[in-house]
Amino acid sequence: MIYNQFQSSSMQNRFSGSRGWLAFVIGLAFMTLALVALPFLLLFGAIAFITLSLFGRVYLKRQLARFQKQQAGQTFHRESNQQADAFSETAFKETAFKDSPPQSARAGRTFEHNPNE
Repeated sequence: MIYNQFQSSSMQNRFSGSRGWLAFVIGLAFMTLALVALPFLLLFGAIAFITLSLFGRVYLKRQLARFQKQQAGQTFHRESNQQADAFSETAFKETAFKDSPPQSARAGRTFEHNPNE
C-alpha cells in the first residue's frame, strides 16, 4: 500500500529501547536539578545584591572622599601655577586672536568646563 509509511509512528521507533530510557532519565535529571538548584541560585543572587548594596555605599563613599581630596590638591596646585603663569597668559591673549573673528562671532561655539558643576 502506498500509505503504509503513515500507519505507524516513526517517532516510536526513533525513541524506543535503551535510547528512549536514556533520554527520559537525562531529561528527568535535568528538570530535577533545575528545580532543586533554582531556589539556591535565587538565594545566592539575593545575598549578593544585599551585600553589594550595603558595602557598596561604604566603598563609594570612601572613593568619593579620596577623589575630593585629590581635586582639592589639584586646585591648590593650579592656583599656585596661575600666579606664576599670569604674564605668559596675558601675552598669549594679546597675540592669539589678532586675525580671528570678533568675540561675538565666536560666542556659543565653545563650552568651558566648570569643575564646580
